[in-house]
Formats: sequence, structure tokens, C-alpha cells
Amino acid sequence: MITFGYIANLASIGGFLFSLGALIQAWRASIAAEEALEVVLIRTLADEVEYACVKMDQLLDLLQHDRFPEAGMKAHELTSALSEIPHRRSPYLSDERKNILLDVRTQLQVMEQVISSHRREELGPNKRERLIKLCRDCSVILRENLGTIKGGLDLGGKK
Repeated sequence: MITFGYIANLASIGGFLFSLGALIQAWRASIAAEEALEVVLIRTLADEVEYACVKMDQLLDLLQHDRFPEAGMKAHELTSALSEIPHRRSPYLSDERKNILLDVRTQLQVMEQVISSHRREELGPNKRERLIKLCRDCSVILRENLGTIKGGLDLGGKK
């Protein structure tokens, strides 16, 4: 009977140690899952900014080829996307990055207004060149932000 008591005590201690090990593994798995989710969300942010970069390049092409109705629609698409990204992905963007994206959005809103007013009046060569330069500048800003975000992903998902 004493032997049975020792065996039962050893089994209890073994069960406790096994449960403790399982708890530690579950805790580690939980942390790993949170980190994986954060990396996925940052990757999604990178994809959204890359989408904006592609749309900006398309807008530039439309402006260079005097396709103003399509350029107006593309500018509106970009304005909408850049209105959403800083608020939706806020935890993964610094205040500086949010402000940069919102500044680009504001510049696009101005471009959109100029392009839509072109439907009522002729757009002079100086205005056209300013729009193209502004579009190029915005494209560079977006690409720099994309590079920073992707660089963070390369370092393991850090911002």
C-alpha cells in the first residue's frame, strides 16, 4: 500500500509537471500567433501602399498622355485609398508616416479638383507640367514609405 502511495504521488507530480509544460507551450504559441498576425497585418499595409504606388504610376501615365477624364477617376481612387490607410492601419504607422500619407492625399485632392475643372476650361501647359511634377513627387513619397515598410518586414516585421 505504501508503494501505491509513492506511485500515486509521483504520478501527481508528473501530471503537474506535464500540465505546467503544456501551459508554457500554450503561452509561447499564443505569443507566436500574435507576432504572426502582426506580420500579416504589416504585410497587408505594405500591399495597400504598393497598390497606391501602382495607381500613382498609372495616374502619372494618364496625365502625361492627356487622358484627363481617366486621370480624374484615378486621382479619386487614390484619394479614397489614402484616406483609409492611415486610419485603418494606424497601429502600424508612426504619426509621421500617417501625416505623410494624409499630405499626399491632400495633394491628390487638389490634383483631382484641377483635373475636374479642366473639363470646363482648357488646361494650360504650365498647369499640366505642375500636375505631372506633383504626381512624380507624390509617387516618390509613396515609394519611400513603401520601402520603409518593406524594410521593416525584412527585419522581422518591426515597424
